[in-house]
Amino acid sequence: MEVEVEVEVLGFGYPPPPMSTPAQTLEPPVCMDGEILANRQITPVTWIMTIHSPDAAPRMRAGQFVNLHTSRGIVPLLRRPMSIHKVIEHMGQATGFCVLYDVIGPGTENLASMRKGDRISFIGPLGNAISVPETARRAVLIAGGVGIGPIKYVAEDLQRRGMRDITLCYGSRDSDHSVPVKEAAPDGCRVLVCTDDGSVGRKGFVTELVGELISGGRLTPGDYVFTCGPVPMFKAVRDLLGEHGIAAEAATEEYMGCGFGVCFGCPLKQRQPDGSVEYKLCCVDGCIFPLETLVFEGDEEDDAA
Repeated sequence: MEVEVEVEVLGFGYPPPPMSTPAQTLEPPVCMDGEILANRQITPVTWIMTIHSPDAAPRMRAGQFVNLHTSRGIVPLLRRPMSIHKVIEHMGQATGFCVLYDVIGPGTENLASMRKGDRISFIGPLGNAISVPETARRAVLIAGGVGIGPIKYVAEDLQRRGMRDITLCYGSRDSDHSVPVKEAAPDGCRVLVCTDDGSVGRKGFVTELVGELISGGRLTPGDYVFTCGPVPMFKAVRDLLGEHGIAAEAATEEYMGCGFGVCFGCPLKQRQPDGSVEYKLCCVDGCIFPLETLVFEGDEEDDAA
């Protein structure tokens, strides 16, 4: 079964930002504490935490992330990078933000144990923001697994820019890992869902949904495409879009220990205009990169062949 939701978009009470977001408009990150307003479980493994931070929230842009300190002690030592899932507002002012996370280890287990009223330290906003061509009038957002994290904020930002034709293609492992549609995207988006085992939506992979959009003329060169997910999905989406000359932005998920270029723990490879390959840091050079420029394991062997 295919899950599809289409709802009329309501107007916004403030002027839309320009279609493109120049990197120089981003403000430097800060380290601060925020109060946890809510920490709720939405699937057997997935949680959404809402953090009150009126100083940091107005500085946040779609596609950026924060680094959360998951413990009051020193274990785990490193912070956990989390995409900004949503910025919350009160009386037209940004007052806080949400992060979406799966519980998969000690750090995220600690996050899930936190309660309303607790305080949490974070660094942010970090990374670059999405860059939408001024000519784009349609968007396709592609998410795999916990890569659904930044999608809602990206979609809301596109709506604020005046974009009305937004489709989300979302794939996950099974029903335990499938985030409900209302949490995955704002009203007004067309949402297509699949799972590996068919327990939610249709059975299959997210690239099949993307391929059907292309064949049906609902995804063409010039449309804005944003994707976030695991490397195998990135490779499959990159190759599929490349066959049709469609560009995309990818929010990469390398492990970012510090988030601002000190630990050098998040290198990835990027192909340069002259064909050479250079190492970049996910945190300070990204985490958003043109998908077609990313070089993944096995790509060099394919080139040599």
